[in-house]
Amino acid sequence: MGSVVFVLIGVAGLNLASNRTGCPAGIRWEQLTYEPRGTPAPTPDLAGEPVELGSTFIGLATRTVYGPPGSGAAASGGPRPETIALDCGDGTYQSYRLAGEMPATGASGG
Repeated sequence: MGSVVFVLIGVAGLNLASNRTGCPAGIRWEQLTYEPRGTPAPTPDLAGEPVELGSTFIGLATRTVYGPPGSGAAASGGPRPETIALDCGDGTYQSYRLAGEMPATGASGG
């Protein structure tokens, strides 16, 4: 009986993690942080035709990240765009604007 309950709890947890919809309150891309801009929209809110930059994990789900036209080099280490959009997993896309760099972490010798 105990093992059945254990398995059911595990399946329920995986189900919750993988069915997560909506977009996060912020995105971190290496050392950069992005904050939401506006509300989710039916299409990526970028000037022109969006370019797929890659994907990220939200829970156990993979979400596609888009950039404005000409930002494709960002996916291979080029300059990061000022604005990006994320597939929210529910048919909407959230736009994010560059907020700044994360503070450097780590101890410095002295």
